[in-house]
Amino acid sequence: MAVRSYPKSSYPTSIVHFKSINLRARAECPLFVWIPGNPGLMEYYEDFLMLVHRQRPDWEVLGISLAGFNTVGPVEEPRKDGNVVFSLEQQIDHKLEVIREFSSPNRPLIIMGHSVGAYMVQRIAMSEELVGKVIRTGLLTPTILDIHTSERGILLTKALYWLRSLPTWAGWSSTLLFDRILPSLVTKTLLSIAMGCGLRSSPVLATEKLVKNGRFIKQALGLAAFEMQEIRSDWEFQKDFINHCNKNNISTWLLFSDSDHWVAESTRRDLIEFYDQNYDQEKVKIHVCDIPHSFVLKHSKYLVDNYFVES
Repeated sequence: MAVRSYPKSSYPTSIVHFKSINLRARAECPLFVWIPGNPGLMEYYEDFLMLVHRQRPDWEVLGISLAGFNTVGPVEEPRKDGNVVFSLEQQIDHKLEVIREFSSPNRPLIIMGHSVGAYMVQRIAMSEELVGKVIRTGLLTPTILDIHTSERGILLTKALYWLRSLPTWAGWSSTLLFDRILPSLVTKTLLSIAMGCGLRSSPVLATEKLVKNGRFIKQALGLAAFEMQEIRSDWEFQKDFINHCNKNNISTWLLFSDSDHWVAESTRRDLIEFYDQNYDQEKVKIHVCDIPHSFVLKHSKYLVDNYFVES
């Protein structure tokens, strides 16, 4: 297993880390940083990052879990309140903290993120606290604008409005059902059927870890509540991000799903038009593909083979 605990962080954290085969000094080797979506377990991305590493062995690959998702025991809580839900701002601070340990001034950084991880990538790339020099960003099935207007966003916003204690209640119920009542084999079988993945596949094993741990469920839904409230129509920030990238010669790749339940069709259309009009055309690439929002479940090889080729 490539996922391991990272005790140097002030937040509960797991990472996936592959060293570069390049013999150059580490400071000269590109550091590829991956920010996951919600829920932020690195087990979902382990196979994907391994494929990226095989395709681009000249990169040092670093995948950072969302704060609160240390899945590798023993888990040590660095804060007195083990039930705390880490906010979007804390998540961003957490990524900057971990990157700082692996990067150095002027080190080339390629930072990419999935779903809400793409939202974090934009803010990380513009942060004055970032150590390193961003040369490329990647926003994959990005929820960077108006997530609450998406198909799933509308439902979740209503659920959180009518049941404010949903994260706590769901966490308790999930632990009771999947950790204390149902045997592990039954849980894995149900998840395998629901997800359409093999019984011993990484996505199924990752989801089993998720549903058995009420703290993970509470963190995931609690963070989702922040997403619904804060990721709104901030076109001024999108323009600031584009201006920052144009000014600093940073290329950006946006990958959208053509049928995304977390990104409304109108939002996708408006973002594509906005980036086409404002981004340096030689530095931006936009693709719309027939892949699901959670592409890492079954489409990791397709993405890596087609978009992480040598360049």
